[in-house]
Amino acid sequence: MRTGRRRSIVSWGRDRAEAFELRSERLEEASARAALSRGLGRSYGDASLPHSELALLLSTERADRILSFNEESGIVRAEAGLSLAELHRIFIPRGYFSPVTPGTQFVTLGGMVAADVHGKNQHRAGNFGDHLRAIRLRVAGGRVLEVSASSHPELFRATIGGMGLTGHILEVEFALDRIPSRYIYQEALRIPNLETFEEELRSSAARFPFTMGWIDALSRGRQLGRGVLYRGRFAEREELSKRLPRAPRPARLAMDFPSWVLNPWSIRAFNELKYRSQLRRLDSRIVTLEEFFIPSTRFMNGIVCTAAEASLNINACSRV
Repeated sequence: MRTGRRRSIVSWGRDRAEAFELRSERLEEASARAALSRGLGRSYGDASLPHSELALLLSTERADRILSFNEESGIVRAEAGLSLAELHRIFIPRGYFSPVTPGTQFVTLGGMVAADVHGKNQHRAGNFGDHLRAIRLRVAGGRVLEVSASSHPELFRATIGGMGLTGHILEVEFALDRIPSRYIYQEALRIPNLETFEEELRSSAARFPFTMGWIDALSRGRQLGRGVLYRGRFAEREELSKRLPRAPRPARLAMDFPSWVLNPWSIRAFNELKYRSQLRRLDSRIVTLEEFFIPSTRFMNGIVCTAAEASLNINACSRV
């Protein structure tokens, strides 16, 4: 028997489906009746949408409790609906940070497991799945299992990056990293072409734990692959001055721009402005964790789109 409220479910990429949605704080009990679990809906496509409008969809947002934490080891166990934003809000002031942080903090731990997300330190830390110790999982047969590298190892590995196909993820256990401060020493390099970008990326990866880049996907000729490369590490306390940067406040846009606003001319103009805004070839400064790891935080309730996405499909931009 179905329960829950019928509503339209929309993904981050604007895929849409009708479904009966159940919101519950008791995941283990509610998952026995649901066809699919859904976190904060940040998948690009239809990964968190039900196959049928008659299916019961379980929202995990209310199941966001921290169940245990060991201050010495940094090992934390939490319900699958806990968001990365809430995890960071609680633990950054205590000197801990997620070992892997994707480009948005508005994802759940369950979603991070299902997608096996990576961050800007993938070349050193791997993916989120590399830091998991255990997962509590309800499988298709109805059983609830504790899976890990030593208990049901094949199911454990299949669940990491399995997009929820192995069952409902109920709880997640992993180790947080200790951090010296909540600030990042960042270097930004203006890159003239793709060949230089590859060289600088390899060099930066050898010296910095965090690297990321922006490439002008519309550049051509000798400027093909031009962009900006960012690299960073946690700032030590002795590097911090009295006038520290503040976390950026989200900018709220009042309207959802129509798709025609994104066209080759507007995108080219934006890319030119982005590239030229990097005035010096190398710029170094201290920035907040939010500014470095989650730059899209500044555009809450607005339009967020990368130039690469837009150059492929002008409808790729989405509301966050």
